[in-house]
Amino acid sequence: MEFGLVSATAGSLGLVVQGILVTVTDRKTAVSDKRAAEIAGISVRRLRYWEKTDVIRPDVERRISPRNVVRLYSLPRLIELAVASELRHQGVSLQHIRRIIDYLRQEGYEAPLREVRFARSGDRVLFQHADGTWEESGRPYQGLIVQVIDLDQIRARVQGRLGRRETDAGVVEQRRKVQASKPVFRGTRVPLAAVVGYLEAGKTTDEILAAFPSLTEEDIEAAKAASSAVA
Repeated sequence: MEFGLVSATAGSLGLVVQGILVTVTDRKTAVSDKRAAEIAGISVRRLRYWEKTDVIRPDVERRISPRNVVRLYSLPRLIELAVASELRHQGVSLQHIRRIIDYLRQEGYEAPLREVRFARSGDRVLFQHADGTWEESGRPYQGLIVQVIDLDQIRARVQGRLGRRETDAGVVEQRRKVQASKPVFRGTRVPLAAVVGYLEAGKTTDEILAAFPSLTEEDIEAAKAASSAVA
């Protein structure tokens, strides 16, 4: 499905989808549901379920034909998807995520998944308020915090992936005047050799993605294949 940008103001983005104008309240970007799922690292099926259960809904949902519904996600919504995806990746159930979102909304947060900082401590999911205090659903927390979900890192990853086309993931190429014409991942300036070096040092996929936010798991698999071919 093709999107045509027709207008952009300080508060909205106008898009033409199959001849119909839709507006997204975001000044930077709007992507399809398929692209949103790819950027967040989840399946379209999971994305649909999160929409259906009111965990995260698209900014625009508009039926343009009996069998065709346009769903568009803005940059802030993509960050929420990525945070929820990270929580699920760390073993937090969707029911638990929904309870946290509901609780924080009652506490006055409009968009909890991108307004607070999350962390794990054993089976507990903690969140940090603007004043620096940590809480566990109504109970103050002062114990050991094992793993903090870095919101800045998630933002960087989402923005990095937004700068690439869907077909770029997993493709290595050489471009003149880019990294001295050494192989890089398409749509980035990240050298293949840098990722291969991380792999040889025993770094995990998650550690590599944290170091190079614009890359995807497909890029890491391509690096593994390249490393195996040389070995």
